[in-house]
Amino acid sequence: MVYYNVRMKTKLTLSIDKDLAQFAHKQAEISKSSVSGMFSEYLRLCRAHYIKTASPSIASMVGALKRYPIDDSKQAIRSLYAQKYSS
Repeated sequence: MVYYNVRMKTKLTLSIDKDLAQFAHKQAEISKSSVSGMFSEYLRLCRAHYIKTASPSIASMVGALKRYPIDDSKQAIRSLYAQKYSS
């Protein structure tokens, strides 16, 4: 039996300026897409960015370990793993 990942579509009504709506339709035509498709893709990108964005407390820690010489090469990791589990 084959299962498909089916996503339910929901209709969404937006109110925007007439000029912006015309621009959206032109952009959709240029990109060979639809306004709905472009908007969906924009929201997917926003969601991906939101998920990848760390909280301020985590973001402040980025780079905190750069001053320590850490060998994170595959060879070093394999060696440490072998030492840990060979005893």
